[in-house]
Amino acid sequence: MANAEDIGRQCLSAVQSAFPKELSNRILLEIGHEQRFFPLFVEISNYVSSVQGPRGATQDLPTNTKKRKLEDGSSAGQQPQQNGATLHGVSKPVISFECKDVSVQIPARKKLKVSLVRDEQDSRRAEVRLLNQSTDAIECALQSDQIEEVFAMHVPDKTVRQAYIAIIPKAGALSTKRTPAEQILFTLAETLPPASATSIDIAFAEDDTHVSVTEKALEQLLAPLGKRITRPDAAEFASSRPQPHRKGEKAYHVNAHRGSKEGYLYFLPTGILFGFKKPLTFFPFSAIDSISYTSVLQRTFNLVIAATDSADSNAPDDVKQVEFSMLDQEDFANIDDYIKRHGLNDASMAKERRAKVHNVNKEVKKEEGVNGAAEAGGVDEDGLTELQKAEQQLQDEEDEEEEDYEASGGESDGEGAESGGESEDGEEYDEEEGDEEEGEEVT
Repeated sequence: MANAEDIGRQCLSAVQSAFPKELSNRILLEIGHEQRFFPLFVEISNYVSSVQGPRGATQDLPTNTKKRKLEDGSSAGQQPQQNGATLHGVSKPVISFECKDVSVQIPARKKLKVSLVRDEQDSRRAEVRLLNQSTDAIECALQSDQIEEVFAMHVPDKTVRQAYIAIIPKAGALSTKRTPAEQILFTLAETLPPASATSIDIAFAEDDTHVSVTEKALEQLLAPLGKRITRPDAAEFASSRPQPHRKGEKAYHVNAHRGSKEGYLYFLPTGILFGFKKPLTFFPFSAIDSISYTSVLQRTFNLVIAATDSADSNAPDDVKQVEFSMLDQEDFANIDDYIKRHGLNDASMAKERRAKVHNVNKEVKKEEGVNGAAEAGGVDEDGLTELQKAEQQLQDEEDEEEEDYEASGGESDGEGAESGGESEDGEEYDEEEGDEEEGEEVT
C-alpha cells in the first residue's frame, strides 16, 4: 500500500510540474485512482519537462486567444520546421534536403514542397515529406524504413527531358494517421537546380541538375537501410522502337493497356513496373508466379502476369492474373528474353524466387537461376522446363506426322483401303470383297 501511495505522490508531483494548473487538475481528475495509469503519466510528464523545462504548478493556462510566441518566432502549437518538428518520437530531426514547386502526381496532382528529414543522431530514421508550400503542413509522409522501392526514369513521350521519381511503400505500411501508406510520384525537370533547392548533406556540382541533386539526396536517405534507387538498365531491357520525340536515345518503356487504363511497362532489374496513373503497380520478381502471352497477332500481343500479393514463401498461394494488352510486336523478342533470363515463364520456380532474399543492387546470375530450378525439379539437364519439354514433344509428334504424310505420297494412312482400287482392265473392285472370295476358295 505504501508503494502505491509513493507512486501516486510521484505522479501528482510530475504532472503538476510539467503542466499548467488547470490542465494538471484535469489530468489528475481523469486518472482518479486508476493506479495502472500512474507510471505512464509519470513518463509523459518527465518527457514534457525535459523538452520545455518544468512549469510551476500555479501557472494557469493563458486566458487570451493570442498564440504564445516561441523563442524562434513560430506560433505556439506549430513546431519549427527544422529543430522542433518531431519525427515519430525523434527529438532532433534535421532537414537534409528541400525543394519547392515540385509537380506531384500521386497522391494528389498539385505543386508541393518535397522535404527529406533525418534524425540528427540516428541516420536510419528518416522521412520523405510532401508539404503545403504556403503553410508547411504535412500532406503526405513516408518513413524510410517503410519504403520498398524508389524508381527514377525518364518521362516517356516528352520533347523536354523530365524524370519521374516513384516511391513505393512496403505492403502493410501505415502512415502517421494509421491509414495505409500512400505511394509518392513526382516529376522533375532536367534543368539546373532551382534556387528553392537546399541541402545540408550534399554539395551541388556544376553539372548537377534538378534530377541529379534530388537523386543524391534520396540515395543518402536510403543508404543506411541498404537500399538504392532502381533505374532502367539497357542490359535488362530496352525497347526496339525508336523514340520520335528524342531521336538517338533508347526507350526503356513499352506502351500497354490495363483494361481501359493506358500506361507504360518498365522491365527493371528488380521487377516489372506499370505506371503512371494512380495507383502504380509493381511486380517484384519474388511475387511473380509466371508470365504468359495471349492474343498474339501480327502487330500486337497481350502479356499476362500471374502474381501473389505477398513475396513470403510461406504465405498461401493466392495468385491473381493481371493482363496487359496492345503491346507492340517489335518489343516481343526483348521482352521474351527478359522473361526467360529471370525464369519468369516457369511457375515451378515461383516458390524458389519467393524464398530468396533479393538485394536490389545485385543481379541474379543466369547460372544460379538455372541450377536452382534444376534442384527444385523445374529444369532438366538440358536446361528445359516442363512447359518447354511438352512443347518440344508436341512439335516432334507433328513433324513425324508430316513425314509420314509425305512418304505416303500425300495420302493418309488407310486411305487406299477405304477407297478401293482398279484392276488391270480398269474395273473397280473392293479389296475386302476380294479377300473374302479368296478365303472361300481356300476353304
